[in-house]
Amino acid sequence: MSLTNSILCLFEITDPNLIVTGISKERCSTNQRIHVVHATLSYQLLKCPHCGHKSLIKNGTHMSHLRLGTLSGGRYEMHLKRQRYQCKDCSKTCGAKTKLVNRNETFTHNIKHQVIVLARDMLTSKEIAKLCGISPSSVQRILNANIHLAYRVKHLPENLCFDEFRSCNHWMSFNCCDAVSHRRIVTLKDRLSKDIIDYFEARFSVQERAQVQSVTIDMNAEYGSFIHRLFPNAATIIDRFHIIQLAGRALDNERTQTIRTIQDKHSRLYHILKSQWRLFHLDEIKVNDVKGSLKM
Repeated sequence: MSLTNSILCLFEITDPNLIVTGISKERCSTNQRIHVVHATLSYQLLKCPHCGHKSLIKNGTHMSHLRLGTLSGGRYEMHLKRQRYQCKDCSKTCGAKTKLVNRNETFTHNIKHQVIVLARDMLTSKEIAKLCGISPSSVQRILNANIHLAYRVKHLPENLCFDEFRSCNHWMSFNCCDAVSHRRIVTLKDRLSKDIIDYFEARFSVQERAQVQSVTIDMNAEYGSFIHRLFPNAATIIDRFHIIQLAGRALDNERTQTIRTIQDKHSRLYHILKSQWRLFHLDEIKVNDVKGSLKM
């Protein structure tokens, strides 16, 4: 195997038009040592990409400084001489292209892949930058451009509803829906505050979450502890169903405590409190106060 093929295979470069001309070590403006791979990119271009005529001539070269993936923790670059072409018919110029790097970029696909792999190992941006020989801001730009978020709704509704329900194996799961259309936003496998916070903070920006106007919840105190953190402009509303449910339970507790204080188990009051408990949950207009029955 030739020296050119060995170096290209080492950096996982498969472009057949690249020819390595040498390797050297240089120092940049920050006095950092750089491993430089010198190469040329040239091939026969038949038609002009602008006008389509077969009247291209070679017109010098253009030097590109590309960032390669690291091999031993240092900084590796490729100084690539790209062949330039000029059309004699339209007088426009163009250059040789390679799949090694995107247009108008200096970071190759190889180093981008290394950044993503290191990020999956839960390394910080500074640690990845140190290993790859790039800046932390460059690491963040690569991650933002190549990592796609999980499924999310296009727009977060202005009014949300939080609730939990019993799912498989008696687990309590979390459900969020649109308060107006009742369209489901997300269903999480548990109702832990940490998981709910992580979901909304990871998928929606602060500006999107600030547009939420209200969040309707039950009387779960955990929801109220982080709603303002997630949705700073949202008003917390307690669902009236749970308010009525709480009042009904309080009324039943008071009724049962009153029954326990009655000594005569055969009295009329004991019988009414024991068997006619549904009357205490009816609307006042539906109760006949004379006969103690429902109004027809």
